[in-house]
Amino acid sequence: MHLAPSTSIHDLVSEHPYLIDVLADFAPAFAKLKNPLLRNTLGRVATLQQAADIAGLEVNGLMLHIARGVLDHSSEAVTIVPKGAPGTGAKPGPKPAAVAGASPCASTCGTPCDAGQAPASGSPLSDAARMETLKELIRELHAGADPATLKARFAAAVGDISGGDIARLEQAMVAEGLPEAEIKRLCSLHVDLFKGALDEAPAVSAPAGHPVRTYMDENAKAMELADEIISQVDRMHRTPGDRTSPIDEMAWSFSSRYIKELLEDLAHIEVHYTRKENQLFPLLEENGIEAPPKVMWEVHDDIRGLFKAARAAMENLAATAAALATRDAAEAVKDMVYKEEKVLFPMALESLTEAQWARVRHGEDEIGYAWVTPGDEWTPQATYLAGLTDTTGTAGTAGTAGTAGRARASGSAQLVQLDTGALAPNVLNQMLRSLPVDLSFVDADDRVAYYSDVPHRIFPRSAAVIGRNVRNCHPPKSVHMVEDILAKFKAGERDTAEFWIELGGRFLHIRYFAVRDTDGTYLGCLEVSQDVTDIRALTGQRRLLEWS
Repeated sequence: MHLAPSTSIHDLVSEHPYLIDVLADFAPAFAKLKNPLLRNTLGRVATLQQAADIAGLEVNGLMLHIARGVLDHSSEAVTIVPKGAPGTGAKPGPKPAAVAGASPCASTCGTPCDAGQAPASGSPLSDAARMETLKELIRELHAGADPATLKARFAAAVGDISGGDIARLEQAMVAEGLPEAEIKRLCSLHVDLFKGALDEAPAVSAPAGHPVRTYMDENAKAMELADEIISQVDRMHRTPGDRTSPIDEMAWSFSSRYIKELLEDLAHIEVHYTRKENQLFPLLEENGIEAPPKVMWEVHDDIRGLFKAARAAMENLAATAAALATRDAAEAVKDMVYKEEKVLFPMALESLTEAQWARVRHGEDEIGYAWVTPGDEWTPQATYLAGLTDTTGTAGTAGTAGTAGRARASGSAQLVQLDTGALAPNVLNQMLRSLPVDLSFVDADDRVAYYSDVPHRIFPRSAAVIGRNVRNCHPPKSVHMVEDILAKFKAGERDTAEFWIELGGRFLHIRYFAVRDTDGTYLGCLEVSQDVTDIRALTGQRRLLEWS
């Protein structure tokens, strides 16, 4: 075996699977290699040098430990090319040599050390000290410190960071009292502060059909459209190369229709965001990662607002305003792509289990996709799908995606006894699905317990919402109103709340009802949403005998 800083982790553990446990026992960071998906994505492109950097180890010490592991499991000879040797392009470190059966620690670096323990590495920061350093940098950033100075301090004191690190950092800052709105206000600066390290991190990848691959395929199309919009707008400035100069009216008149078509095509990215909010975010929340999804949802809403502003500017026919508003939307989409692929997806791959990814995938089809159709190279294992909510409305499936064990008896002969009759569960289910309204029920603990899965749903829902805290089902800016309604329902101060909005040319009526037991005990909240556009347009009368 030949070990060098450039040796691929994937190649090592593929040829010697026992090294997965050897590495996991050596440093907690390597426990991620036990996740097959993470091993086949990040592990496929990561080198021993990158792995050592992530774990806060000196690469020569890591290679020594791997060599000992090989010798403990086989009689294969091991040759180590130390960091700094000719051709490695790295700075010199301790000088290990070939290993062939003797103790790696004693025979290569010349300094005896305990078996399995890496040599000293120049006192890297502990995980706790590293997190404190990162938090201090963020505190100073929010206090108005110069980002360039903080970048230099980060590079000197920490050096690298992963998407998971950023998630843990933001979660810790919220736990210490930093408002989520404040994190959202400067989230782009957070990413910019660590951009150099994020750019050097291995790109994530996933097989066709895996939710991350689908997101990334959509991102590729979004980047193509956004880049074309930006290119078109930038060439229209009256002063070439000066983006502060006005847009040339003549150039705009020739290209505005094309740019409007590009904008509407790019707006399909909203389906991508909705799928994240309903399928991916609930599973991250289950794992205790709440702040980053909430912040990202707020940014989604900002992007939706930019699309709305761009459309309005297009209608007003003011060339400069319309062009720049469209460009702003395109830039925001590109910025979100970077945050997803450098922060969100690595964080999710690190956090979610295979069973949870199966739950993310289950229900995605209900919400839909932007531009792409998922492949079938990766499909959830049948054992992981067992017990998930049947989203087709047919009988025979028990359980829910969000709360295992809350089974329903759909398809059985047992009847559900009601105040004025009894119905088979499958009949009751189909009755609820036949109503011309969207129903959602939140239990007394504020967890989503049910929604009516109907083709005409106004607001997207998918199986991952079951069991989710209702506060996480709404954009952060409206959560305070949800909490106020629920508080008044529970206190008995109100029994209903009613709203109506115009959306996409349709008139929507939204009502909330407090559901109580016969003794007045609060059982939960029923949400009823209905598109009443056509009802409001009715005139005259139509009697039963006139039906045909």
